Amino acid sequence: MKEMKKTCMTLNSAAETIAYNQDLLTEILLRLPTKSLIKFKCVSKQWLSIISDPDFCVSHTRHHHSNGFLSPTALLLKGDCYTPPSEFAIVPLKHYSKVPSFHYIHDPDIKILQSCNGLLICESSRRSYLICNPTTKSFWRLHPPSNSYYNFLSKFCVNLAFDPLRSPHYKIICIWENCQAPYQFNLDVFSSETDSWSISMITFEVDEEEAIDFQDGVFCNGKIHWCGYGNETLYFDVENESLETMPMTLPTRMDAPEECRYFGESRGVLYLAVTYCMAVCLEFDVFEMARDYSQWNWKKRLNLGDAVKVFPELELGCVEYCPGFSGVCFIRSEKEEEPKVVLWADGKIICFDFNEGAWKKLYDLGPGFKIGSLYLGEDDHLHYEKFHAYQYFENLSCL
Repeated sequence: MKEMKKTCMTLNSAAETIAYNQDLLTEILLRLPTKSLIKFKCVSKQWLSIISDPDFCVSHTRHHHSNGFLSPTALLLKGDCYTPPSEFAIVPLKHYSKVPSFHYIHDPDIKILQSCNGLLICESSRRSYLICNPTTKSFWRLHPPSNSYYNFLSKFCVNLAFDPLRSPHYKIICIWENCQAPYQFNLDVFSSETDSWSISMITFEVDEEEAIDFQDGVFCNGKIHWCGYGNETLYFDVENESLETMPMTLPTRMDAPEECRYFGESRGVLYLAVTYCMAVCLEFDVFEMARDYSQWNWKKRLNLGDAVKVFPELELGCVEYCPGFSGVCFIRSEKEEEPKVVLWADGKIICFDFNEGAWKKLYDLGPGFKIGSLYLGEDDHLHYEKFHAYQYFENLSCL
């Protein structure tokens, strides 16, 4: 009995030592998972103060990186349309992944535009943009720069640049077309650090044949990259605030018209997946950009027929000119530098792991699930709908 009492006294003494030593307590909290810290804000005012401190939030994110890169815990799956904030599906990449809630956003309809290292940028049907952190259930509303002309007739695109391993601040790159001069664009930048727009930083022209998609920007190595369909495309160096070019000529392709391009990155490398328009086509090409941006290198031609051999329940190629898969994205593997190519095939989320050279099943959405305005019953298949994947990173980043 005396030994038990002595042990309890020792534990109480250790707890008090930690409680009164804020530096030691901070070091312990830095090592805890993000979800736990959200709950631990309720422990005491002291813990709330520590966990809510912006410097702690940055330190916590940087403490949990792996070889200079953050790892997503889930993928958000959403259609290409405005929907109520609550309507999306989630593909867990970690066993503890939970659906982040958007109930704190009161806009009737939003559309996710981009995910970037823990923050999301969404477009509201109310003609504004929302910078969101789903983990902390916080958002900040951003309106377009005053000099821009926001309408449905001209192109107007925004992209998010955020790297919490380098800076706690983010930037929004806004590109809009001059409605009085077609193919002439302006580039403006919003900085969260200064809480202001840098107006009319850059003016440039894009030839009609180049067909650059400014909507789906990919942030990689401190730069925003845009997918192009001509010989060249553009990327914006966020730190140096300069617009540069990179090649888009592909070394090989199938003898068929392109159907879609999926642009992404993994561990600081750009990737491109190209699907083709054929009566029955279950193949697509994967390309990798050289690190010096000199050229695209063909990496592999993937055949969904091989996936069907592994998962015979998949029904692919049964609808003419509809391959039955979409939403191709790239995520990092757990240990190696090679990426995983993730896609949605007949309601199943499967991936090709370049490390192992094999198809794997990540998740089964199940029958009768709902994504946005689309409802799929038990006898329906994902042969007609296009989906987008947005990586979700659990983090405490402040807005």
